[in-house]
Amino acid sequence: MKRFIGIFCLVLIVCFMFSSCDSIDVIRPVSALLSPPLYYEEYEELVEAFNTNVSKDALLCSPKNGDYKSAVVVEDIDSDGENDALIFYKDGADNTVARMHYFKASSDEWVSNGDFSGYGNEVESVVINDMDGDGFKELIVTWGVSGISASNTLSVYRATFMTGKFKEISNETCSLCEVVDVDSDSKKEIFFISQSNTSGVILKTAKVMKLSGDSVVHMGETKIDPNISSYVSFKTEKSSGDSPLRIYIDALKGETNMITELIYWDKDKNELVAPLLDSETMSNNSTLRFEPIVSSDINNDGVIDVPVQSKIFGKGDDSVTIDTEDIYLTSWQNFSSSAKAKTIANTLINYQDGYMIYLDNNELDSIGIRNYRSQNCWVVYRTDKNGNSGNEIYSVMKVSADRWNTETFRAYIPIIEKKDSTVCVYITPNGQKAGIDEKYISSKVTKIP
Repeated sequence: MKRFIGIFCLVLIVCFMFSSCDSIDVIRPVSALLSPPLYYEEYEELVEAFNTNVSKDALLCSPKNGDYKSAVVVEDIDSDGENDALIFYKDGADNTVARMHYFKASSDEWVSNGDFSGYGNEVESVVINDMDGDGFKELIVTWGVSGISASNTLSVYRATFMTGKFKEISNETCSLCEVVDVDSDSKKEIFFISQSNTSGVILKTAKVMKLSGDSVVHMGETKIDPNISSYVSFKTEKSSGDSPLRIYIDALKGETNMITELIYWDKDKNELVAPLLDSETMSNNSTLRFEPIVSSDINNDGVIDVPVQSKIFGKGDDSVTIDTEDIYLTSWQNFSSSAKAKTIANTLINYQDGYMIYLDNNELDSIGIRNYRSQNCWVVYRTDKNGNSGNEIYSVMKVSADRWNTETFRAYIPIIEKKDSTVCVYITPNGQKAGIDEKYISSKVTKIP
């Protein structure tokens, strides 16, 4: 029984430590969170120092994103060779505000070295980085408000040289924040997106800030598509030679439509640019797709490829019911050399079932597809030079695990196998006559990146 209770407590501790603030309302004293085996044995003095300096009703508050997902961060933050500690929490008496408490190791004890009130009830992310290369790390904390991503606040904290205490030197409202070397000078900058609303007109702006001494300097900014509902992913390519660091941000435009923002530092113009934004319409439609498919390096050449969709319609005669209104041709485009895109691959994507079909240039004009909704099946067929439908050559479908293990699917080739389902392909006799085999199918049908 004692062993069961111990295991149960351990599970609770682990779950609570990796949960966000809003999911730990039932937690009582913070000492219950900083107990064995996670912290107490190794940082017993830290637990005691926290309990001494903070309310007994404090609730730990874990960052939601980034490299630091624990409410307790222990490392050498001020670069003096000794461990420091950050603890993010909410005071039980005022649990609407997330806070950060900074402890510094001194001999055999942890000394409270500052408590900071945040700008929201959540901690979105934490970055610890020497941004200006002076040997001292800075803290960049993004504070959030539940359910309002556009109202995040990024705060920059810097240690003073004489006292070693951190002080807050900058605050900016943002909906996205990352620390990257934007201008390729071997020093990190703060890249973020802010939103403004003037007389009912919403503007979104990408901005870059650089650390300079004890202050933060704005390097540049550029307008981006204001019709974005949320940002989904942030990717970069490594700069090389004259090629700048390119930033790719996948963003939802409405509920399901998605675009990718391309942003980089133009060394010749000495400014931040977003070449895909149409200055007349103030919109980025050159990377529009109608399903939330994120950008990816699909050919593993180190360059991000952006999916762009155009709607396709059924080809051929009317002898078979064709239901293709939700099928799109997805072209994966490379913007590495300029804002003018180069198509890397063309695919048909079944977003719901998680697979895509590669089409080479010849197949763009010689392949048709039918979507049999009732059977959850896509059928690929040949077309003649006039676009008339010909022989069906293979079909792709997703089947449940219990159906997959029946005699019905013995002749099907598994492509994507999961515990609950399998995406599989059946090659028709006409497809076999045309030389289509398992090797061919394995190169054509893959999971979505």
